[in-house]
Amino acid sequence: MNQDQPSIENRLDQPPATSSDWIAVVFAMLIPTIVTLVYFQWLKDSGSSFQQIAYGIGKAIQFGFPVIWVWIWYRHKLNRSSQSDPKQILLGIGFGLLVVATMFVVYFLLIQPSEVAAGLTEMVREKVSGLGVDSIWKYAGLGLFYTLGHSFLEEYYWRWFVFDYLKKFTSTLAANILSSLGFMAHHVILLAFFFGWASPLTYLLSLCIAAGGMFWAWQYHRTGRLQAPWISHMIVDAGIFSLGYFLIRDML
Repeated sequence: MNQDQPSIENRLDQPPATSSDWIAVVFAMLIPTIVTLVYFQWLKDSGSSFQQIAYGIGKAIQFGFPVIWVWIWYRHKLNRSSQSDPKQILLGIGFGLLVVATMFVVYFLLIQPSEVAAGLTEMVREKVSGLGVDSIWKYAGLGLFYTLGHSFLEEYYWRWFVFDYLKKFTSTLAANILSSLGFMAHHVILLAFFFGWASPLTYLLSLCIAAGGMFWAWQYHRTGRLQAPWISHMIVDAGIFSLGYFLIRDML
């Protein structure tokens, strides 16, 4: 495959788009935000058991929907093969490391010395405790799950399904932007919980997440594979949990 040209295989182009396809892609873009609102906001005072149950059910619906839909209507997509691109993998690794380095610099040089740090630390500890994480081993297990598993599920969901699906209806650039904004949307809720709806950090960091989504969608479009964006995403998630450890290490 010529890496200088977009992969033709990246299109879900048969059969033609229908009204049910619109419903599917809109549902896929909205459900992560709804799930996040339920388990992260609306049930935040209901105890860890209810949060974990809501989280499990919500994520099962979210991540199960694309593969079921594709299996029914676009089964040929499941058999699609494409080439690995070592250059894109290295680029993804570099991007991930750059993001992690930026996170640590922003936190230790800008956030930690400010008044925001105390409130952020308290909110992170509250949320981790609400999830039933009370030991270093549980925290490590949670971080490992998000780094290895959840990062893949998000790439499969937002790039393999939503981004690819949107290309049935619009240009590649528009599909990239729309899928990345959808990817950003539920993160806005998470960031607002920690920084507040009035904080500029909530929206600045949200835009950074959208930019990351655009980069990973671009990588996926170039290669037709999730390998490069997944590795890059893993590095970013590992950095997030590493930084989080500095905030909650006293309670583990």
